[in-house]
Amino acid sequence: MLTDEILMQRALDLAQLGGGFVVPNPWVGCVIVRDGIILGEGYHAQFGGPHAEVRAFAGIQDARGATAYVSLEPCSHTGKTPPCADLLIKHHVKRVVICNLDPNPLVSGKGVAKLEAAGIEVHIGVLAEKGEALNRRFFYFHRNQRPYITVKYATSSDQFIAHPNGKAQVFSNPISQQLVHRLRSEHQAILVGVNTANADNPSLTTRAWQGNSPLRFVLDPQARMSENLVLVEDEFPTYIFTQDLCKSEGNKHWIALGTQNYLQKFIEYCQEKAIQSILIEGGTKTIEAFIKQVTVQEIIHIESNEVLGSGISTPQIDEVNATEYKLGPDNRWIIQLSKENLTQ
Repeated sequence: MLTDEILMQRALDLAQLGGGFVVPNPWVGCVIVRDGIILGEGYHAQFGGPHAEVRAFAGIQDARGATAYVSLEPCSHTGKTPPCADLLIKHHVKRVVICNLDPNPLVSGKGVAKLEAAGIEVHIGVLAEKGEALNRRFFYFHRNQRPYITVKYATSSDQFIAHPNGKAQVFSNPISQQLVHRLRSEHQAILVGVNTANADNPSLTTRAWQGNSPLRFVLDPQARMSENLVLVEDEFPTYIFTQDLCKSEGNKHWIALGTQNYLQKFIEYCQEKAIQSILIEGGTKTIEAFIKQVTVQEIIHIESNEVLGSGISTPQIDEVNATEYKLGPDNRWIIQLSKENLTQ
């Protein structure tokens, strides 16, 4: 028997298919059912593209009396696409089952109100906890008006992140590398410090996983970053945050934050620009600065079996109530969520 829980799980599974392509929009899936038969299903597949409900109804000639299972409250406003609540009303569905309400002030209960005003039965909260986890970055930003911050770092088994001279060491295996690139696609921005930029010359793009590359941020208070780096010379945008230097060269931007409260000014910049989520892949100093001065929501530690013996020590983070996953024979993936209530 197809229960509400089973069908909502299907909607959540569909939503994940768009994960790396829809940021900063939420992940949404939709299933249309009548008399135990799935008439259509869809998910939000691309930022600016058709919403999940639109794709689910495509090809359905008659949905009268059906139930729509949607992982997020249908929108009620006209943005890049028309309101999905209107689409459900147009198709004369009898019932709409919703996993989570949308905390975006443009929606935030208005979609439900429009459906109920049209005489449609609405049921909210089926698999709500799973929906919260799926869209945790989107929800956190709209509830707190600041970006969801994830810290990611990789270490040897004896807790060093690099060689003594700062030279990088690859600790990830193919599985964990794919997961890291998936993480990148799921965040709106990625950040490193100037030391990591100069030492590693990273590209900070998504290559080992399908999905969009995030905006690239570099913290460089003293404007020490070399301009002979991939981050400066390639075709993708880069934002370098300094204390005093302010200039733009094509899509490379140096942004002056001043000398006082530098990191807080950076967060304020992100709030002003509606940056919903940031993945920090910096070194020990950058990570520890964020841990001490900014609220971090999620920490991911990749630990290799490799032993370095000496080097730059790992960030000092207490791994309390962390969840561990084994990634092949030589990597552990340790995830720790903030003690802060992410759903406040």
